[in-house]
Amino acid sequence: MYISNTWYIAAEPQELGERPLARTFLGKPVVLFKTQSGRIAALDDRCPHRFAPLSLGRVIGEHLRCGYHGAEFDCAGACVAVPGQSIVPPKAKITSYPLVQKHGYIWIWLGDPREAADHSTIPDFLYRSDHPGWDGGYGHFESIRANFNLINDNLFDITHAEYVHPESFGGEEMRIYRNAKPGTEYVDGQMTWVSTERGIVFRMRSLNMQSGGPFYRWMVATSLGRDSYPDPIDLDMEVSWAAPSFTSFLLNSRPAGKPREAGAEVCNMHAITPETESSSHYFYRSVKNYGDSSLAAVFVAGVKAIFDQDKPLLEAQQGRVGAVDLFSQQPVSFGGDMLQQRARKINRTLLERENQG
Repeated sequence: MYISNTWYIAAEPQELGERPLARTFLGKPVVLFKTQSGRIAALDDRCPHRFAPLSLGRVIGEHLRCGYHGAEFDCAGACVAVPGQSIVPPKAKITSYPLVQKHGYIWIWLGDPREAADHSTIPDFLYRSDHPGWDGGYGHFESIRANFNLINDNLFDITHAEYVHPESFGGEEMRIYRNAKPGTEYVDGQMTWVSTERGIVFRMRSLNMQSGGPFYRWMVATSLGRDSYPDPIDLDMEVSWAAPSFTSFLLNSRPAGKPREAGAEVCNMHAITPETESSSHYFYRSVKNYGDSSLAAVFVAGVKAIFDQDKPLLEAQQGRVGAVDLFSQQPVSFGGDMLQQRARKINRTLLERENQG
């Protein structure tokens, strides 16, 4: 089951070019396209005539032409022309879906269209994605073979970084995540967290780190214009999650003893759009607030390599979990599982509320 009454990321803006884009969301095949004037639209990817995918057609001016028999549809899904006949069947209409552009992405609404005017489910913490003070790059895994809940769990469970990403994000400092207490402050050697009706925020601090994840030391080195930085560093991490599937990691790394304001900051943003019950579109954007553009390519390539390590593990996990929910199989829980379970509970509540409404 999917939460429908929320905005999901559908595509990166540069993905909509001359050709239509086929993508499945919440089990629904959708075609996205951009007209000659620059208007963007999303329709059911099925011509009402013989059910051919409209994504196999082409954009003609302000319309999408079916590649099978040439019928043309406008951005609202109405058939406006059929070659060789003057009358268009009144039932020749398909569902269109609201779109909005925000935070450097194209978002789609697949739920009750009467509620689409409310953009509050687009998380504010994604603003850094296209903020001029931050530079970086896009990336995404299309049709990653994993349920969105498993990807959510993975993003909450940062203790896995010590073993999956030891050459980048992961070190023993990630074990702090299991020392969790409610709160909003940064506390050395501890994780504090707070939750709301639709979100969770947790914070971690590790001072005077002698080793730890190499990526944090790279942040300090490059912010100072050096090749390396061997001295101790201080690290702050703030993670914001918004239902159903948006996560932002804000990292602040600095020479030990320096104030937080002196730190180099990196933000990794993740947005998961369910494709089917066992696959997802995983969009991410990684940005930094220091250094010139010459660092961006190296930075983005490094981040992609890290995410590439998660993909095969998540897909293998989905294979073992199968077509049922992970928690229906009563898995063993560790100390770091609390917040991911809380996030699942928030999503279940939203889904139940939607189904009752």
